[in-house]
Amino acid sequence: MNTRLEFTPHWGLTGPNRQTVLGALLPSRFRPANTKRHAVTLADREQLYLFENGPARSTSAPIVLVHGLGGSYQSNYLRRISAKLAQRGRQVFRVNLRGCVEGIQIARKTAHAGCTQDLADALRWIQQHSNDRAPAIAAFSLGGNILLKLLTQVDQFPGIEIARAIAVAPPVDLDTSCQKITQRHGGFYDRSFLRGLRKQLKLRARVYPDCPYTQLAPFPRTLREFDDRFTAPVNGFAGASDYYQKSSSKDQLGQITTPSTILIAEDDPVVPAEIFADVTLSTTTTLLRTGHGGHLGYLGRRLAEGDRRWMDWKVIELLLGE
Repeated sequence: MNTRLEFTPHWGLTGPNRQTVLGALLPSRFRPANTKRHAVTLADREQLYLFENGPARSTSAPIVLVHGLGGSYQSNYLRRISAKLAQRGRQVFRVNLRGCVEGIQIARKTAHAGCTQDLADALRWIQQHSNDRAPAIAAFSLGGNILLKLLTQVDQFPGIEIARAIAVAPPVDLDTSCQKITQRHGGFYDRSFLRGLRKQLKLRARVYPDCPYTQLAPFPRTLREFDDRFTAPVNGFAGASDYYQKSSSKDQLGQITTPSTILIAEDDPVVPAEIFADVTLSTTTTLLRTGHGGHLGYLGRRLAEGDRRWMDWKVIELLLGE
């Protein structure tokens, strides 16, 4: 199903770049409190962290949130949505993907667009610590592709159950997405991601000085080059092309049997909407489109809930089945 939603940007924040940049930078009064950190052992014996908020003994199914490229459990959108859900009495787990921020101390490898085993291991831990209740999960940007890829492989992970899934701005065609991010907007978002990745790589080099892939000189000038010289070899791929082909979820979306929703903005400057033009979806998957919103921006008029974050409240509505 392909459905168009109405989203009206704030009058002073029109345009995809304003929505994207200010959506990421503007502060929020919604902040998670009483956070608990859990270490989850992965299939290869490395670990990642989960961050829990809300009541530990909730009678409702848990909620799981997953960040995107260059993000972490501290990403503003995860913090806001986690706080809003916890205020509603929901138990929430923010997945800090392998090797991100302090997670670098417990994992030599990194997260990548196809790390479905990591997400499955995290979900299994959450189910075991939530009376085996099937969680609802929302994942953003690169995390959205990981989630959708997992949904196409769910039969490969016995015991994993997902009540409903929401993927926001997922780059389901990694090759095309990387091409467009370099070609459009003067390469602004390419450089933005690379600045963050460069900082992470410097930290990784200090923690793991024996890793041969942390010394990238000269440093890559595009995301594709970074993936070719770092992400792919560190995670066992032959190169960027092999990584993108094996990790993209687009060609398998028709296999999804979990009730799922994909939310995209047609003016997204990071994940091009055209990658969904010829997509084949399963009967359990709904594609929601907005004309505006940028990349995870969606700053609109002030809502009854108290802020201008349209995306947050739409995701919460979908997660709770309202």
